[in-house]
Amino acid sequence: MTPYDTFSSAPQTPGIAGIAQANITARYIGSRYDASLIIGAGLVTGSMQNAAYWGENLMPTLNPHLGFTTLPYHISFPTHANQDEADASAIAPLFGSVGAHDGSWNVRGGFFDLNQTDRFVFIQPTLTNVTPAIGIATAETLGSGPPSLDSWPSPEPGLPLHGIDFTVHHGIGTLEVTDAALPSLPGTSARVSIASLVFDHGEGTRYSASLLHLVTGGDPLLTSTLFGADAKTNPGPQGPLPSSTLGGQIETIAGVRAAFHISDAVDAVAEAGRAWYSADGVLEPNTNRPGGFYHLGFSGHRGRATLNIDGYRFEPRYATAVLPYGTPENVWSVAWSWPGPWLKSNYQLVDNTLAGVNRQGYRIRYGVDKGPLEVHASFATFRQIEPATMSNEHEVGFVEGFYLPQFDSSGTLGIQHQYGLWVAWHPSFGDVTLDYVNDTMHRDNAPHHPEDHVSYQAPQAVLTFAHRFSSAALADIGFGRYAMRGSYASTATNVDFFQNVGFVGAQLVESEHASVLLQLRRSAFAGLPSIRNGPPPNFNATTLIIEQRFHY
Repeated sequence: MTPYDTFSSAPQTPGIAGIAQANITARYIGSRYDASLIIGAGLVTGSMQNAAYWGENLMPTLNPHLGFTTLPYHISFPTHANQDEADASAIAPLFGSVGAHDGSWNVRGGFFDLNQTDRFVFIQPTLTNVTPAIGIATAETLGSGPPSLDSWPSPEPGLPLHGIDFTVHHGIGTLEVTDAALPSLPGTSARVSIASLVFDHGEGTRYSASLLHLVTGGDPLLTSTLFGADAKTNPGPQGPLPSSTLGGQIETIAGVRAAFHISDAVDAVAEAGRAWYSADGVLEPNTNRPGGFYHLGFSGHRGRATLNIDGYRFEPRYATAVLPYGTPENVWSVAWSWPGPWLKSNYQLVDNTLAGVNRQGYRIRYGVDKGPLEVHASFATFRQIEPATMSNEHEVGFVEGFYLPQFDSSGTLGIQHQYGLWVAWHPSFGDVTLDYVNDTMHRDNAPHHPEDHVSYQAPQAVLTFAHRFSSAALADIGFGRYAMRGSYASTATNVDFFQNVGFVGAQLVESEHASVLLQLRRSAFAGLPSIRNGPPPNFNATTLIIEQRFHY
């Protein structure tokens, strides 16, 4: 167990970091054509751990999570300040665009976010840093996140793509075509070509189709799969951890989506995707098969109340390209990999925050909004589709996102339950919110194989009080707790830890051109060591974040 914040997986290490970034935007607006250009300037100094994880997303050409090496950064856990310090600066063009003044077409180049995407076909890589905020939220929150002023820009959707993008709009139809590089490790490359066509009728009626093609290259990757070269299981305190080497991955994903009204009070959504995957130098060639994703959901609303019922099937060969980025992190998988299919230093092409790979099940959600008391509640059950046996895991493209491999003769199926509750009370003196999520995981073990046993729960809760003094001033105070207890790769209790986090924060509009955000948090972590008779993982941490924004 190393000093990571359980709510974000960001390392907590001693040191002070300073980040100064500026974007200079030039725009041309004509009668027929518009154009824009953004040039960025950035300076980073001090602790590389804190700069890379605890500030606003770094300027792309300085960001190690995008694969750039300007910053001399690597995961380390210094015991004192000044042990991971460095300085770096850059000035570079970041973005350019040209298009028709009426918006009928636009070409963009550089670093950008997609205009449209279906999340079961492609989602931008998840941010690795903790976006500054005055509060905290659970990773699977049913609410809208920490409180914020309306004038404070929303967080970015994810790490940007780097390439060229063309969008054309006619009537209710929009076509976007993209060719871009994804974040990757130095010495490797990952590139996607994406085409998406959307027909948006407004008021929730939307039809779309998407096609993605991924190609990776460069140095082979050490992965936590068993279908690559030199595949083996590595015995350890967490059970038989799989590893193999992959290179030359190719994946194609096609998907269609429809969102429409069944009646005045009932809406529906249907999504279907299909993926084809291959890689070089695999253990068992010609064992790859296509995988699918299927989602059908219904939403009924009456007055302030909404009821959602969704069914999902996310097959173990769907969107399973392994894409490392940033720097490999020493996060123990049982503690923090869920709901992702791999550790935080890998990402998946599609959204896996609800139904992960090799899972099928349902989710029920009920909400009451826009009143003095708002309530969101949910319950979900997801089961493994195929057991994580050696035979399955040797097939090209098969990925089990959580459970370790079993022998063919002892394969069993795991199950997850998830309980969620978000309550917001809005009295005259402020806003009180409770954000609660509990994941439970279980897999039976066959006799004589106690290493296959998994049974634990991970409750998370955040209680926040916020007061809005005016449209220009907001403050909050709160407390959060993340805990986990149970067994992993053992029939005995070998997982037992918690982290408590107290925080206080504020946002202020200082002038027409300046705003400031401050958050102070105090964390305390305690629990069993991840290695029997190993060192205790206990630590305390105090973190202060100050972010000031200027706009002229």
